Amino acid sequence: MAEEKFGRHIVKCPPEYSICTGCASCEIACALVHEGAVSRQYNRIFFQYGRVNMLIHDVFTCQQCEDHPCYDACPKKGQAMRIHDDGTVYIDEASCIGCGLCQKKCKYTPSRINMYKDKDRKKWKAKKCDLCYGRPEGPACVEACMACCLAVSGTEPWIDREKTEERNETGTRSWESVANQEKD
Repeated sequence: MAEEKFGRHIVKCPPEYSICTGCASCEIACALVHEGAVSRQYNRIFFQYGRVNMLIHDVFTCQQCEDHPCYDACPKKGQAMRIHDDGTVYIDEASCIGCGLCQKKCKYTPSRINMYKDKDRKKWKAKKCDLCYGRPEGPACVEACMACCLAVSGTEPWIDREKTEERNETGTRSWESVANQEKD
């Protein structure tokens, strides 16, 4: 099987670095920045509660696939489904007809595209992560995450740390190296 190729996207850190607490700050910030209101129907990022005894939750958002099947499925591609110069695929909701084909063609389960559904069928709209394109601070979900477990791919703070940290025999972080870092 060929390796998947992705553009810039939101990533969740490994549990050795931080753990998603399930606070929903990412979902709330996303909805507020894009819609000015909070509802799971407005989200472009989703978290799924893990087992309570594990306290490890999953975070789902568009992976910005380089082959972008959602874009190819859109009957109004170029109008409703667009691609920024940096390769980020986004939805121009004013042109979206809410057909749901993009959501069906997403290669992930659950789909990384959310469908806003209203009683009035003409108001249905697809919503997907656009990395808060044009927002100077970057993605709102990353900024709002109190556990610091989200980042934009290629900027993950835990990657640099992993390269420089001391490792114990099992290959995991030693708590002594963390304590020493905090003293410096």
